[in-house]
Amino acid sequence: MTGGFEPKFLICTECNEEFVFTVAAQEYFAERGYTEDPKRCKTCHTKYKKALRDQKHNHVIDHPQYEFPE
Repeated sequence: MTGGFEPKFLICTECNEEFVFTVAAQEYFAERGYTEDPKRCKTCHTKYKKALRDQKHNHVIDHPQYEFPE
């Protein structure tokens, strides 16, 4: 059962390469309520998420440690 989905060919906004938005991926997106197609291929999406995690991690480390009086 494909739920009326067909594979789509999209262009990644990061690397400008064509990638396939598969039927399975479309079903996954629909199950989670996403209404827009992905903007990045899997490789660029992974790099993007890693950069966000690294930025968040570095942001936390950059804050001074506060000591509370006893």
